[in-house]
Amino acid sequence: MSIMSLPIVNAQMAAEWAADETRERDFRGAVRRWISENLPASWAHRSFGAGDETHLDQRRVFGRLLGEAGLLSLSWPKSVGGLELGAACRIILLEEMIAAGAPEPLNTNVLGIFAPTLIKFGTAEQCARFLPGMLTHDAIWCQGFSEPDAGSDLAAISTKGQADGDHLIVTGQKVWTSYAHLADYCYLLLRTSSHSVRHAGLSLVILPMRQDGVLVRPLRNIAGTDEFCEVFLDGARVPFANVVGKAGNGWSIAMYALAQERSVGLAQRSLKLSGEFRQLAEMTRTLRCQGNPRATDAFISRAVVDAFVRSVAVSATVRRAIQLDSEGVDIGALSSIAKVAWSEGHQAQMDLVSELLGPEFVIDQPPGADWYRAAMYARGETIYGGTSQVQRNVLARSLGLPKGT
Repeated sequence: MSIMSLPIVNAQMAAEWAADETRERDFRGAVRRWISENLPASWAHRSFGAGDETHLDQRRVFGRLLGEAGLLSLSWPKSVGGLELGAACRIILLEEMIAAGAPEPLNTNVLGIFAPTLIKFGTAEQCARFLPGMLTHDAIWCQGFSEPDAGSDLAAISTKGQADGDHLIVTGQKVWTSYAHLADYCYLLLRTSSHSVRHAGLSLVILPMRQDGVLVRPLRNIAGTDEFCEVFLDGARVPFANVVGKAGNGWSIAMYALAQERSVGLAQRSLKLSGEFRQLAEMTRTLRCQGNPRATDAFISRAVVDAFVRSVAVSATVRRAIQLDSEGVDIGALSSIAKVAWSEGHQAQMDLVSELLGPEFVIDQPPGADWYRAAMYARGETIYGGTSQVQRNVLARSLGLPKGT
């Protein structure tokens, strides 16, 4: 028998694959039914940058329902209450959420960034104490990384934690701390070594927000929302039991958390880019049929094709990141690729919508209002989670090039 006549797929392999496809199909059907039964129609297809408080309430309630159904801990180890399901199920959930226009859970930040970090570096006691409340949304979380003088240069942070008995006394300031005004806890990066500089002597801790010594001031953005906040810390207390991992090893732990944020943590927003493109393409076809000169412009046609290519590339990159993460493989530079591709691609797509709609883009009624609010919110996407400049420096180093190339 020649090598060319050997079967590439044997019967056992085919049976296993068919079983896997059946399980995935069954899972998709179950998720779709669950969403249709639990998502009110009035909550669907809201702009992420919606400016009213009811949207935050909807995100919290729907997040709690997802958590109680086990859908927010699909890939977690069973030892911490997860289901240990693979990437396919995680992607199916995201696809069905996006197709239904479901709101992003309010605790997406902590679930996508800090929860996997706590599972990897935290103690069993910390996981048992903090993970359940993340899922049920009984506790809302925020991230305390950036400072007024340490945004892109995170190693320059100056917030300090000084030992006092079995507590750290925290002094400093954080900024761009999303939802700090709602938060019960903050995962906070600070200095616990008084003479440390740069990357050394940093620790990642869990700060209770509801205490004296914590002052939160919301900052209103151009989208009309005020979830960005500045946080002033003056004598706030953190138990030593809330230090994650080894004290002084906060930099490496924070880098793991940021890699999660830039890829898996932003997965729902990243994959939503393809759905928004389909809306854009349909709008372009409608305007062309109406004889709108903007929609027939050759520049616009090329830009629509470019937007399609970007949406496919972003989707493939994020799916690959989820696959690697599910396999326990270091995402590495792929997280920076995903962040740059999504954030810059989304901004370009919003710019194209503004070109197509013209003055209607800013009219305070559909479809202008939704597109406009989403576009305004998108302006910050190349900043939060690490600026595009920082991501390009990360990629340059991965290629053996100097920073700033």
